[in-house]
Amino acid sequence: MFRLCSGLVTALCLVAPAVQAEDLALLYGDRGQASDFREENGAGAAAFRDALTQAGFRVVEPPDRDIRSMRLAAVNVETALAEGGVDRLVIVATGPFATDGQDSWILSNSAQDVKRVMAGAMGISLNALSDIAEEHGLPTVIMVAPGMSPEGLAPGLSPRPRAFRMAEGVTYITGRSPVLADMLAGSVLLEGVSFAELAETAPDGVRVEGNLARDAGLMGPATMPPSAEAVEAGFWQAVQTFDTIAAYRTYLGEFPQGAHVAEAEERIAYLTDEPEREAKSIEEGLGLSREDRREIQRNLSLIGFDPKGIDGIFGPGSRAAIGDWQGENGFGETGYLTGNQLLRLRDQAQAEARRQEEEARQRREEEERRDRAYWQETGEAGGEEGLRAYLDRYPDGLFADEAQGRLDEIEAVKREEAEREEREAWDAARNADNAESYSAFLNTYPDSTFASAARARLNELTDRRENAAEIEAARAQERQFTSTLIARVLIERRLGSLGTNPGAADGNFTRQTRRAIRQFQRSRNLPVTGFISQATMVQLMAGR
Repeated sequence: MFRLCSGLVTALCLVAPAVQAEDLALLYGDRGQASDFREENGAGAAAFRDALTQAGFRVVEPPDRDIRSMRLAAVNVETALAEGGVDRLVIVATGPFATDGQDSWILSNSAQDVKRVMAGAMGISLNALSDIAEEHGLPTVIMVAPGMSPEGLAPGLSPRPRAFRMAEGVTYITGRSPVLADMLAGSVLLEGVSFAELAETAPDGVRVEGNLARDAGLMGPATMPPSAEAVEAGFWQAVQTFDTIAAYRTYLGEFPQGAHVAEAEERIAYLTDEPEREAKSIEEGLGLSREDRREIQRNLSLIGFDPKGIDGIFGPGSRAAIGDWQGENGFGETGYLTGNQLLRLRDQAQAEARRQEEEARQRREEEERRDRAYWQETGEAGGEEGLRAYLDRYPDGLFADEAQGRLDEIEAVKREEAEREEREAWDAARNADNAESYSAFLNTYPDSTFASAARARLNELTDRRENAAEIEAARAQERQFTSTLIARVLIERRLGSLGTNPGAADGNFTRQTRRAIRQFQRSRNLPVTGFISQATMVQLMAGR
């Protein structure tokens, strides 16, 4: 099954107490990690943190990769679990690691020339983390990314997490950090995805082991096949919605001993003498499939007649929309289509789609021209203010990744030059990652070398807070259109064919997919949310 994910990022403080039911995560990423230990092309801690906080998890993360901070993070998680009120747990551990064949340790920055007897003093034990998870019996996922192979390991120790105890009831996912970050956001944190489904759909190079239950996943019960009684009940409900002779006869053919045989026969007898019988019979003769009906609903919506849903079922909303369209085009308002009317409707929709696509192409070309021009004016020279000005105007622009990469390099240089007190205050503000923390930092250090970064993040958080309701509404609508893997792959392919770059068409909505959705929405003057709303879906499927 395919579902979506998204959002607002908030990295919570290490010492925040658990006062009510919550989802908890422990993250050992690259924040504060020595450069010699950082994996080339690895996923940063923010990639995991964003997915977890968007899904409602409180993230416990050491501000630096020193052993004291790493231990304090683990103790805080263990304390929160002991106090109760935690519903589920995620642990993310990125390398480097060392193993002695019985246990593996997540190494700190001080793990240089590690001796076997000192491994426990220089890292965090995966066995210990597994024991903590098993003791409390919560739905738990432990993600392990091997990362770099440390040098100078003493005899008896090997690099990478090759050995550790897998606790009962815990699901373990091992692979490269970029793949794990996308998998976390694209499937692990989605409702209805079982642990077994995670194993069956895992990308190449990823192992899913331990608890592989088919009836449950991290976020709750998994979607299970309906019973025979439920299938008949759903079929009968659909038949009643169609309310045609052909629909009731189909029910009788599928369920000759069904619970609603008598009702179906009575309804057939009634419809035979109904005044609208002729119009219904003509439409029934068209043999419209459910996909045909979806296309009709999309066409109606595209030219301005709202069918109250695009589900392939002609209920009252669809019949009213058909009648309104018939009246505007000089036909009798029966609410049932003839073959000629179907062709007229299709031609009108195709013409409207071509018009919208041409407008979108022109807007996209003009937007790209402005994007390139503004990049040459501001960001191309490489100055911090110019780069931030570019990202402020074009957060998903053609040069957004390059601009962010340069800003990261600038910030790395600033960190080395900053005074310790100012750097610690900046680290605290980033760790909290909320509007209040950045405002407090700017009040104390208005001329700081990090002031530009603080203002940029403060503006971003403020904008997200103001648009939160619109984004949440779009997220809710998206669930109607992305409930299957096929639907998600189709959406990714359509995005790619219409000029955006959503990444691989594999059904996983990654950050790159979200950016492509926002670019598509901008090109069609839709609300820019990054989620597939009904309006977005209509234009996406109608685009040429």
